[in-house]
Amino acid sequence: MKIYSLFLDLIAPKKCYSCKKEWHFICPNCFDSEIDFNSVCYVCKWKTKNYEVHETCKSDIYYNKVIILKHYKSKLISKIIKDAKFYNKKNLLEDISHYLYEKFIINEKMIRLEDYTIVSTPSHFLRRLKRWYNTSDILCKHFSKISFIDYKKEVLIKTKNTRQQSKMIRNDRLINLQDSFKINKRHIDTIRDKNIIIIDDVISTWTTLNEISKLLKTNWAKYIIWLIVASD
Repeated sequence: MKIYSLFLDLIAPKKCYSCKKEWHFICPNCFDSEIDFNSVCYVCKWKTKNYEVHETCKSDIYYNKVIILKHYKSKLISKIIKDAKFYNKKNLLEDISHYLYEKFIINEKMIRLEDYTIVSTPSHFLRRLKRWYNTSDILCKHFSKISFIDYKKEVLIKTKNTRQQSKMIRNDRLINLQDSFKINKRHIDTIRDKNIIIIDDVISTWTTLNEISKLLKTNWAKYIIWLIVASD
């Protein structure tokens, strides 16, 4: 597979979406010029250390930190996400995974790789039938290869085809998500006492993050880190 990828790079090298330089879909210079998402607590949105949730914000919050790569207002980042998500340009996610890993390493001081497990956010099977792939799953696979952290596919299962959360008020979001996720019983032991890394492309509210985190914590996950490409 690596030989095939190298062959493709030689005959049809990647080109940066912005400056058109070869070898990257988004080159380091163009990536650095996009709007960063500063280290904030993803509950109150105030500044915090290493994206950790403030102690005063932890009531009924089950995730420990949400590391976000860039602001969704960035036209280049939003275009890459949309093309990868809706237009089958999955290769775009490879470069994004490298940048996610760099930001993760800066904000999470790892000691032992075996303390961590990567988990993807699930999509309902009706959506999978429509798109044939899940961007979260692809990001997780790339991230796992770079980081050497074990990725466990299908730990989470989406049981309901829920409506879009961002267009709903908070109470309706909670009702919409109620009983919409479950743990795959075959993988319960793989998350026990682990630091769980969940990777996804975009978030607009913390409701889904918290619902999934709650499910993982009630099944003995130790610590929950979300890695997100973009948010607003």
